[in-house]
Amino acid sequence: MEVPPEAIPNSQKRPFLPDLSIFRGLQFTFTFQITIALIASFCLGNVALFQIASKRLLANEQRRFRDNVLYLSSSIQAYQNSIDTELAFAANSPELRSLDSKRVLAELRPIIEANPLRKWRIWRRDGKLLASSPLETNIRLKEKRILRAPYFIKAINGEANYSIRSTLVGARLEGCLEAAYPIYPVNSNIKTTKPSAILSFCLPISKIGQDSGLINVEKISTASQPGAAKQNNDYLAIHRGKYNGRLFFMIASSGNLVFPTLSTNQFDHISLLTPRRLAKTKYSAFVDAAADLPLRNTLQQVEVDGHAFFLYAHKVNENWTAVSVVDEQTIYAPLTRNLFELVLIQLFTLLVTSIVIFYVCRQLVKPLKSVVSTVSQLSNLEIPEEQPKWLSASSIIEIRQVSTAISKLSFAMDSFSRYLPREVVKSVLNSKQSARLGGEVRELVMLFTDIRNFTTYSESSDAIMILDHLNTYMTALTSRIMATSGTIDKYIGDSVMAFWGAPYSVDQPACKGCTAALAVQEETSRLNQEWEKAGIDLQFFTRVGVNIGSVIVGNVGSEERFNYTVIGDPVNLASRLEGTNKLYGTGILVSQAIVDAVHEEDSFHDFCFRLIDRVKVKGKNLSTDVYELVGYRSHFHPLELEDLSIANGIMASSLDGGVNVGLEQLLLLPTEKPLTRFILELRTMLTQRQAKAASLPA
Repeated sequence: MEVPPEAIPNSQKRPFLPDLSIFRGLQFTFTFQITIALIASFCLGNVALFQIASKRLLANEQRRFRDNVLYLSSSIQAYQNSIDTELAFAANSPELRSLDSKRVLAELRPIIEANPLRKWRIWRRDGKLLASSPLETNIRLKEKRILRAPYFIKAINGEANYSIRSTLVGARLEGCLEAAYPIYPVNSNIKTTKPSAILSFCLPISKIGQDSGLINVEKISTASQPGAAKQNNDYLAIHRGKYNGRLFFMIASSGNLVFPTLSTNQFDHISLLTPRRLAKTKYSAFVDAAADLPLRNTLQQVEVDGHAFFLYAHKVNENWTAVSVVDEQTIYAPLTRNLFELVLIQLFTLLVTSIVIFYVCRQLVKPLKSVVSTVSQLSNLEIPEEQPKWLSASSIIEIRQVSTAISKLSFAMDSFSRYLPREVVKSVLNSKQSARLGGEVRELVMLFTDIRNFTTYSESSDAIMILDHLNTYMTALTSRIMATSGTIDKYIGDSVMAFWGAPYSVDQPACKGCTAALAVQEETSRLNQEWEKAGIDLQFFTRVGVNIGSVIVGNVGSEERFNYTVIGDPVNLASRLEGTNKLYGTGILVSQAIVDAVHEEDSFHDFCFRLIDRVKVKGKNLSTDVYELVGYRSHFHPLELEDLSIANGIMASSLDGGVNVGLEQLLLLPTEKPLTRFILELRTMLTQRQAKAASLPA
């Protein structure tokens, strides 16, 4: 049987732990679960939204890339066409074909003025410089080198071409776009005659965008793109460790890179790299991807130094391939920013929703806590007087239904718990098992009470009045017995049977049994005084018997119905002691076992016991001394306590040696000391026993 928590020693209790019950409460749990559900839905929604938006974003970016590259490619093609037309028109003019320096410069002046960024030259077939604008320096050195220049060789053999070369501008080496066109002699057949000279111009690479207008074209083509205003000058420069931004460039047929949309010369050294040297740079990954024929005109993903890029390549013509590159972060930046703003909105919504749910749950938790409290009280057989009014008036139908059910349950348990000892019911509830037949051997203290001449009262008085006063009497006795941790076994007419030590063990059971016996007499006396003051002709005298011993305690009866009670010889002796009071005219009789148990509990000095007689236990050849519990030692004068001790000694001698031995010892007592009631009552008792013994036949 489970031991109540208060009976567990402190040393065996669990160590102090923080109270975490709030985190397991309905209010927190419900709010937590809904919050987790919202977080999960938000996360799943965000993931799905990001995936869908990413696909759409990439599709849109591919269209933008294609439109942008195609737009720039068409601009490049138009630019090249204009150059070809301009060179062809100038090279086929009679003035240039005449190879007269003055006529050549006069003819080129409008073209030079229209294209101030270009450096114009006319070379004769033998390498002599006929004309230049602006004027050249170190002409002889350049005339020697021109004969080995690839663009000169191609043009002098009749092939117009474009190439990237380096040129010395002051002390700085600068890259330039070299365009060369053959010039044929006057009145010659172009198909059969070799060129007599070439017309060329050198355009600094950093000026190509300005000369061609591609810088403005780039601005126009990216104006509709998200974040374009911020990204116009935010170019990729992976050779400088800058991996964020966009970059447009062209790959020449020679393998050189040209960046026509840039107005700076920070990429010139990249343009001057030969294909072999370019392959050793980080830009080689872009060049290789652009050269992949199956993937041209599609959005490709390229990785450089652990950074992801998107690339779109389109072949403009046999001279140029246009390439546009952007890093992944720049692509996803608007989406990431929007998603971040969405997450902030969701977090705010989640916070507000959680607070609202928390306080809404509070309206539900409050009545539920009251329900839990009431049910907990009922489980401990603590019947609440009434439930909170707001519980039965709750706006929630289920709460009102629970309130009604609990009210009925409270009424039923309050009614039926009065038929059984509450301690027994509590022990059954705590054991978490159904009650079943059976018992165990325990050492218990048993107490029996009875009202003297109650039959006479019941026959001579009104039955309803007697029942009413009997219930008042039983209520008073029950409260005093239960106050000492006693268990009421049953009510037998006007008698009460109680015991200590079951279903829960108690400290000092013998002491508590004696205390309860004296309390029963006090309650009887109090009731008699109240009834006398009220003019009620009714006086009860309670007889009490108390014993201690090993008995069987448990459920006794049938499978359908049983009682929690005690059986055994010690129980019978307690009942006989109660009845024996009638023989000796006493109020409380206890056994020798009770006196010994009080000694063992170190409580002997609290009570006064007077030895009365020695009786034989029914059904056995054993006998026991019986004592009258006359009260608390603190209620007697020291002389009375001294005489009580003397009287007990004389009575013990009388029980061992006979009545005459006791009377002889009484005669030996000093006569100068006044005798207390204990000595006087002992003399009367022994004298009566002597007379009774003399009247018996020999």
